[in-house]
Amino acid sequence: MVFLPPPAALGSQGHKGDAVVRPAVDTTRPGGRPRDESRDQAIRRAALQLLAEVGYDGVTMDRVAARAKAGKATIYRRWPSKLALVVDAITMSAEQSMPVPDTGSFRTDMLAFLSSFRDAIGDDRGRILAELVSEMPRNSELRDALRNGLLAQRKAASDVIAQRGISRGEINAETDRAVLMELGPALVLQRILLSGEPVDVGFMERIVNDLIVPYATGRRREEST
Repeated sequence: MVFLPPPAALGSQGHKGDAVVRPAVDTTRPGGRPRDESRDQAIRRAALQLLAEVGYDGVTMDRVAARAKAGKATIYRRWPSKLALVVDAITMSAEQSMPVPDTGSFRTDMLAFLSSFRDAIGDDRGRILAELVSEMPRNSELRDALRNGLLAQRKAASDVIAQRGISRGEINAETDRAVLMELGPALVLQRILLSGEPVDVGFMERIVNDLIVPYATGRRREEST
């Protein structure tokens, strides 16, 4: 979920997973030459660093260019606006740091999903998320772009996990998938952004064992009838 990428290659989460496919950015330069992806990564990283330091309003293409040691024209050839750059940087980072787990069971998939979600919004990434959430009510373009980018990407990952669970017979097919997949991240966000209480393995296991799995199977609904 959200999202400064580590300096090394991302994706080593300790579990098997596949990244959600997102719309590709054009990788060719005028004349058909391939674009230097390392420059793209440097520009995205600069944008994320500035988001953490000065907030969305403080990010400008001039500042990104200076931080990334890139020409402003180079940035505009890749991204037509600050909004496009910010959303692409966040979505790409989240995609890389939150592969879709495929452990063989819904319970352990959810534990892996919550663990990578916690890691993806930790440290500076949590500050970036808080900044963007606070900006969304007064910036409709940013809100719509994040919903169509980062949030759509997370929903796609959630749908993959839920569908696998249904196919394996671990989830009641009538379960509301949106509620099912929002339970865990909502509680993790509550602790990271608001209460500051620890989000350790024990806490995530309680979320999965006591809330998510019973809701997924319909067990508590059956017990209450």
